[in-house]
Amino acid sequence: MNVIVRVKAVSDSLGAPPWAVALAAALSVVAALAVVTLLLRWVGKAAARAIAKAREDEDVEGRARVIAMIDDRWRTIVGICGMSVSMYGLWGFAEDTAGLPLVLRIFFIAIFDGAEIGLMLGLARSLAAQEQPRWTEGMIRSRRMAWGLVAISAAANWVHAPEGGGLWAKIALAGVPVVSVKLLEHGLDLRIAELTKAEEEDGVRPGPLRLCVLLWRQVWIALFAWLGLDATSTTSETSRRLLAQRAARAVIDLARAQKRADRRYRFTWRKSLADWKVEQQTADTAVALDRADAPVDVDQALAVVRRTMSHMQAGQLGRLNYEDVDGVVNTVVSLSALQQKVRQRLEQQRTEVQEELRAAERAAEQERDEAVEALASEREERKQLDAEREQERERFEELTRQLREQVEAAQADREAAKREAAEQIKVLREAGEQSATLAAEDRQAEREAAEQRSKRDAKRLDDAVEQIRAEAKQQLTEQAERGAVEQKRFEQELKRLRAEAERAKSEAVERAEREAAERGAAEQKRFEQELKRLRAEAERAKSEAVERAEREAAEKLAADRAEAEKALAAEQEQAKQLRAELEAKQANPEPAEQTEQSEDAPRAEKQGGAGVRALSAGGNKGSLKERFILRVHELCEQGDHRLLGDRVTPRTRTEVAYQLQAELGLGSQGTARTYMNDAMELWEAKARVPGQKVAPEALEGQRKAPEGAVKVVVGPRRDTFGRPVEDVEKVAPPVSRKLRRRSKAAR
Repeated sequence: MNVIVRVKAVSDSLGAPPWAVALAAALSVVAALAVVTLLLRWVGKAAARAIAKAREDEDVEGRARVIAMIDDRWRTIVGICGMSVSMYGLWGFAEDTAGLPLVLRIFFIAIFDGAEIGLMLGLARSLAAQEQPRWTEGMIRSRRMAWGLVAISAAANWVHAPEGGGLWAKIALAGVPVVSVKLLEHGLDLRIAELTKAEEEDGVRPGPLRLCVLLWRQVWIALFAWLGLDATSTTSETSRRLLAQRAARAVIDLARAQKRADRRYRFTWRKSLADWKVEQQTADTAVALDRADAPVDVDQALAVVRRTMSHMQAGQLGRLNYEDVDGVVNTVVSLSALQQKVRQRLEQQRTEVQEELRAAERAAEQERDEAVEALASEREERKQLDAEREQERERFEELTRQLREQVEAAQADREAAKREAAEQIKVLREAGEQSATLAAEDRQAEREAAEQRSKRDAKRLDDAVEQIRAEAKQQLTEQAERGAVEQKRFEQELKRLRAEAERAKSEAVERAEREAAERGAAEQKRFEQELKRLRAEAERAKSEAVERAEREAAEKLAADRAEAEKALAAEQEQAKQLRAELEAKQANPEPAEQTEQSEDAPRAEKQGGAGVRALSAGGNKGSLKERFILRVHELCEQGDHRLLGDRVTPRTRTEVAYQLQAELGLGSQGTARTYMNDAMELWEAKARVPGQKVAPEALEGQRKAPEGAVKVVVGPRRDTFGRPVEDVEKVAPPVSRKLRRRSKAAR
């Protein structure tokens, strides 16, 4: 019912329907829950990712960082929840006590709890951005402002606490913002804990609390010393120390038993008992040494021997004559001789190991050089094999070409023989035809007379033709057979050579590929090992370079700090001397005043004259500085209230300097301010010239003077702001320009 009443009141104050106000409130609650849910999910996912990464890396430091991050974010979430409770109290205070409307209630909460959260988050970001965590001046002011707002918020929660709850409810609600902000601030305190602790230890002062702390520490130190414990040691160190002590005690007992066994006894049973004790003590000593890891650990063995020697030499220290300084020194040196010898032995072994490592490195370098040479020779062999294979291929191609040419030549010869036989047959046929024609004509003319002769001739010619034809046919057949045989032989030789070349080529390629693969695998393995070693050396060199750079930066910072402290001490000493001179002058003002006036008059006259000469010499040149100074002096002569008078301030003079800068076209405002200071110093130097006064006629004459002339105004002595000062030496001693420049440089 209370909620419904509040909703109606809010709707009436805003002039909106109640359902709209209720819907807005529900949406606000849902949005807040969604934001909190998303924040929790984000924190959980980040923590889960960090934990998984830490588990994968198996890094103890990573796990510690994850736990610290979870703790820090959990504190932040709890602190924000507490601030939400505080916001509820401020809302009730703004609504019930202050009677503010809805929008102003939101603004009221924002300027207190919202500002507190913003300030604390800003402190966290500032601290995270620092290389060395510390409280700066701005962080301290932000912290004070946050705690002031917390006090106001706590007071508002106290006032708004329900009446039925009583005093405890007021205390609880008032403590909510305090606890919340303290939770948010706790993470910052943890980050600065070590530095703050060191600073507090450096700045401790004697007092009752310090006395109680020292007494408490003394009691616990005495208790630890009586028990033989080390407060700074870990569990493993304590156990190792106790095992070494027990082993040393067992060795001491064994030595005593052996001494007793070496005595001469009257009864044999006592001798047997002493020998039996030696045997038992020897077994116990072996077990104690084994438990202390003395046989395998040099440090443990050294600790056992040192404790044994210290116990054995206790009597020697008791009988020592401490008046004999040399004897005491020799005894003390002999106590640490064992450790020195062990250290020398370890250094010797380390040197031997280093020599072995260097020898191994040299052997590795030699092997690598040999591998490189082998690889180079292998490459040369491969190149030679490729050249030989290329020669074989060229020789095979040449042989193939020659065989092809021979076959083509045989074919050409066969064609030529065929053409020659055909031509011979054609000639014979033409000759026969011509002979037949002639015989017919002769038979026509001499048929009867030459019939017998023509028949003989025809028969003879036919026989010759047949013989020639048979010879040509036989010759053509022989040539064709011989050409076929040669071609077949050439083709078989070509096939055989091709098969041999292919087989040799395949064998050479396979052998080369196999050898190249084997050598490549071995070379790749060697290269990978060399690459790993080079990477390790690069990482080690990189880490050494980083450490050396950090060490040089720290040394340079320390040197700069020492120089700054030295300069500060010199400035403080100079300030003390000036203060002493001022006190001396204040103690005896009259003689000092007379002396200073007598000295100041010629000095002022000299300065005024020098200024006038400088202006007269530089005025003709027409430089910007002389024109600036002359323009300032003109304004002073005109009685400008921004330069002279009781209302003059540095700001008014700076405005005049900027005005003249714009008028004369100077480059920078700093130059204008410098010229203004020089002009006012020259004006004061001219004003300090004794025995001169400013007259209206002089002022009129100066106003009517040409631009190139120098205008000098004399009168009573005035300070930088134009006010008359008669006893300025009594107020403070004059400070030289050199001293002012030195103090400005020191600042």
